[in-house]
Amino acid sequence: MNNKAFKYIKYLSYVMLLLGVGVFVYFIITSLMYPEPSTEFPVGTVGAAMGVNVMLIYTYIILAVALLIAIVFPVVNIVSNPKGAMRSLIGLVAMIVIFLVSYLLASDTPIPNPAANGYFDDPVTLKLTDVGLYSGYAILVIAFIVILWGEIRSAIKKS
Repeated sequence: MNNKAFKYIKYLSYVMLLLGVGVFVYFIITSLMYPEPSTEFPVGTVGAAMGVNVMLIYTYIILAVALLIAIVFPVVNIVSNPKGAMRSLIGLVAMIVIFLVSYLLASDTPIPNPAANGYFDDPVTLKLTDVGLYSGYAILVIAFIVILWGEIRSAIKKS
């Protein structure tokens, strides 16, 4: 990949960071202007008053941009460097395996929902939430292992 693409990514990350700071400031200001009511389980307009909806929308925008970059740049890399495509495919297969194992471990057992005085029992949402949590934990552990392995390997090479 060329340096021009990385330059644009760097500028995009700066813009997203500044927008994130703006959204956070908006959240703080609206939280101070519209304090949370004194109900035990606030439902409805409290999230909108506190700026939570704006933060969620911004999160969806960041997720969409990240997914677009995560899909487009590997395809460009594969086209420009076909020999390196094998490493990309190995990473893709590893991610598929992580998500498949996470799906097999996920549960759709209903959980208590005190706000509705009952249970949250939508099996699809429960299953997908567990998949996201388990795969996130697995990727975090793998990242720590890779970082630790890299540090140990570089320390051994220096000595």
